[in-house]
Amino acid sequence: MTTLRLHHILDNFDISGAMYSLVLKIESTAKAVDATIATWITRTEDRRQLARLSDHMLNDIGLNRIDIANEINKPFWQR
Repeated sequence: MTTLRLHHILDNFDISGAMYSLVLKIESTAKAVDATIATWITRTEDRRQLARLSDHMLNDIGLNRIDIANEINKPFWQR
């Protein structure tokens, strides 16, 4: 939706190709930043949920408390 609005706004202005290219690069970068932040949020929530699993549930999926401790102690940006 942002892309459509941005392109619609840009259609109303007479801008050079270089400026248009810059705007597209900024838009692309903003989308990449948004995707990265979404990944970090998902990763953090996944690790919180792992920490809440019972020993029985962990055993069912082949993990133990040490595996979980190693995972949940990682920084949010680390896979």
